[in-house]
Amino acid sequence: MQKILSVRVDESSIEELERSARQLGLSKKRFIEEAIRLRAREAERQGAKDVWSETRGAWKRREPPASTVRAARQAFDKAFERHHGK
Repeated sequence: MQKILSVRVDESSIEELERSARQLGLSKKRFIEEAIRLRAREAERQGAKDVWSETRGAWKRREPPASTVRAARQAFDKAFERHHGK
């Protein structure tokens, strides 16, 4: 499935994209797709870690989940009442 990606870039980047894609005989779409893949592989080689492995265990808490939910609900209710009244 293809999606539309919209980003703002400076004019010099657009000119470089057009010039490089033309020199390589690629469409701008293909050039950008390949650039993204190359950059991702480069990051992997340089030791970029998997986001999921880095965040695993981030939600381990000493309190039971029900306590966390209750505290969050109380904070939300308090903020709601402050802004909207009863």
